[in-house]
Amino acid sequence: MLALSFLLVLVASCVRAQQPLPVILDTDIGDDIDDALALAFALQSPELDVRAIVTVLQHRGRRADLVWKILQLYGREDIPIGMGAEQPLLAPARHGEVPQTAALTAGDRLPDTRRRNGIELYFETCLKSSRKVTILAYGPLTNVALALKAEPRLAERIERLVLMNGVFFSPRLEYNTLRDPEAAAIVFSSGLPIVSVGLDVTMRCQLERRDLDRLAASGLPAVRFLGELIRIWQEGRPDRRPILHDPLAVAVAFRGDLVKLQRGRVEVETRGSPDRTYGMTLFRPDPRGPVEVASDVEVRPFLDLFMERLLQPPRALAR
Repeated sequence: MLALSFLLVLVASCVRAQQPLPVILDTDIGDDIDDALALAFALQSPELDVRAIVTVLQHRGRRADLVWKILQLYGREDIPIGMGAEQPLLAPARHGEVPQTAALTAGDRLPDTRRRNGIELYFETCLKSSRKVTILAYGPLTNVALALKAEPRLAERIERLVLMNGVFFSPRLEYNTLRDPEAAAIVFSSGLPIVSVGLDVTMRCQLERRDLDRLAASGLPAVRFLGELIRIWQEGRPDRRPILHDPLAVAVAFRGDLVKLQRGRVEVETRGSPDRTYGMTLFRPDPRGPVEVASDVEVRPFLDLFMERLLQPPRALAR
């Protein structure tokens, strides 16, 4: 009887391990090119079950339009899109256009009936899921902080947070942390399990010229659109090559072996001087800490995985 019970538990564990991870993507898509590439990579990864996508920062509606365009190209119009916080909690407001939305036509607009409140979408997705949800946040952490503060039950329904945020082994500032240090401080001190890839490792993950040539040679409409976004991002500099900050976070969500992790705690400086220490992340090693940060990365295996996924026909349309 004990042997049978053990076998049933083992089988159930194996089934859970093979099921795609339910994830929410949180993105400031439209500025740097890596957000759009991360979205495509996530959609093309069978290990992930993308339950919702939430945008953050100024012109969140236009960012949602860009997400909608990419979802259409990948045949994933079923995924709900939420518009999150328009501005940071306390940090200076962000202004200016979202450059990559220049690739959108007048018809590339998320229908009004599909526009959702991003924070409410967090609640609905996590609280109604039969399994705990992984939050994949690769923009400023404003939405995540607001959601955690607004709904205490949310923490019980989150498996872990996988972030592109911070710098942990050198005294530098990282964009996502700097845009909303207070939100980052709330998230890193939440006690939730966190895995974060920072600039220490992501700066090494730059596409090579041969990778860009392969993307340019693709006839797939989705890849051609990504190529258009890359050209907008390059701003007339064809030698400029994308650095895959955000796609690395996506990969680590299901391929933790691609990075070396160190466990500890992270503190975020919220009282420092602007442009010097405000927004700096301090990593303190602690074997009982809730945060794991990446200290090394298998660069070429990650790039090969990324390229393999992007150059395949859209999974949803190939079914």
